[in-house]
Amino acid sequence: MTFETGFETRHSDCFAATGFVHAGVLLALTEMAYARFERHCGIDAGLKPEHVYAVQRSTTATYYSPLRWQEGARIRVSTTEATERGFDQDFEVLSAADGREVARFTHRWVLLDTRAGRPVTLSEEVQQLLLRG
Repeated sequence: MTFETGFETRHSDCFAATGFVHAGVLLALTEMAYARFERHCGIDAGLKPEHVYAVQRSTTATYYSPLRWQEGARIRVSTTEATERGFDQDFEVLSAADGREVARFTHRWVLLDTRAGRPVTLSEEVQQLLLRG
């Protein structure tokens, strides 16, 4: 199932004086979309301790079209795989103004215990919540 959320973009999000949102900002928006996705799924509600965070093991990005800062962004999140060792998600970044595809990111995540500095095994319940969206 796909989860969708939106973000305003600002002039300060631009690369130099181009008027286009910087690629690093698009990456940050996907991380913010994940935080909303996690809350939407109910994963933050007692299913993991506060010191456990999703962190990327790897990220790939493909850019299709520049995004003017006035347009805003819509992001569609879908989990493509979830195992006890981690999960993979696709993030489709769209222009909120006209719906065109701006970029696509794929993140491979693990849950990290920030106190121990080690990955955390994903329970079957968390895996299912991620996949259902």
